[in-house]
Amino acid sequence: MQRVNDKKADQLTVRRFNMSAILKLLRERGTLARADLAKELGMTRNTASNIVTDLLQAGLVIETEFRRAGAGRPGLLLELAHNGGFAIGAEIDINRIIVIVVDFKGKMLWEESAKTSATQSQQETISTAEQLVQNALEWGKGEGLKPLGIGLGLAGLVDAENGSLTYAPTLGWKDVPFQKLWESKFEVPVYLDNEANTSALGYHAYADRSNARNLAYLSIGVGMAAGLLLDGHLFHGSSGFAGQAGHMKIRTDGEPCSCGDHGCWVTEVGLPALARKTGLKEIDVGKVAESLRGQDKDLLAVADGMAEMLGLGIANLVNLFNLDTVVLGGAMRPILRYMLDKTRATVDQRALKHPRQNVRIKVSGRDDDSVFGAACLVLDSIMNDPVKLVRSL
Repeated sequence: MQRVNDKKADQLTVRRFNMSAILKLLRERGTLARADLAKELGMTRNTASNIVTDLLQAGLVIETEFRRAGAGRPGLLLELAHNGGFAIGAEIDINRIIVIVVDFKGKMLWEESAKTSATQSQQETISTAEQLVQNALEWGKGEGLKPLGIGLGLAGLVDAENGSLTYAPTLGWKDVPFQKLWESKFEVPVYLDNEANTSALGYHAYADRSNARNLAYLSIGVGMAAGLLLDGHLFHGSSGFAGQAGHMKIRTDGEPCSCGDHGCWVTEVGLPALARKTGLKEIDVGKVAESLRGQDKDLLAVADGMAEMLGLGIANLVNLFNLDTVVLGGAMRPILRYMLDKTRATVDQRALKHPRQNVRIKVSGRDDDSVFGAACLVLDSIMNDPVKLVRSL
């Protein structure tokens, strides 16, 4: 016989699932009537109506009137409440910190950034980030909105489940328990992930008109990582560290890598590789992109060679995951535009015929995918478990 507590737990699970389904459908479709919600989700009208009532009381959903054709009373449509709260997205990298505020529908309301440098201490950089987050919280509360949480994207190995940065080689940081520190400091939920993962989330939510189901976002700069959306879900792997594509072995006789091995993909494609191949001591991405646009023959030759190696690695990913979309982003994004044709041609030559048939390879059109994806960590958490904000349960 099932225990009463078990039955209550089962009812709560079903209610959580149904609430989540309604919120996600409204996010996808914009506006829907209660009857249409029930029909599309296979719920009874009574079930859908009861759940919608809870969501209305929680301030996560609002009703808007629409005028039917002809005479009669106006109808009511449901949509996500833009004033249902605000989420903060933050990204810390070696050159800058950026913090944004988005409303419950994902629209950006506020933004602030600060430059950083390799000469700053870990505490100086974190303190700057904390001040920007504090500014965001104060702004949102000043607008009369409820803070829903903070999402943080970081370049490196991130233990998303436990909310800790394990190792960030470009920053030189180890074992920073951001979730614990910031939840204590700001008194709101905190979520973090690798910046390639948050970039994949941000691109998918804000720029992917094709609504890709199997996407790799390659963030290429000083390092290289892949954010993987497989069957529509972010893939973390068994211990949370999936996506270290830059250390995929691409040459047996390759260059030494900062990881201690040699022949890693990043040694042929990233900014350090560009510096080595061009002889430049420092890489100004903007100036290199300008020279490529001006048809600098030497730089074009280097870019073509790097594009071939980039395409070779992507061909491996396409064969392995049968991707429908590969997005190129990160600090090298302005340069990657001039490598795109050669990269695509290499994938066409080296990937298997059937896996490569429908794959789209593109350069991201924006440099803030990661921070928007960090905000998505907060919104997705609520979409997946809205019960935490519904007081009636």
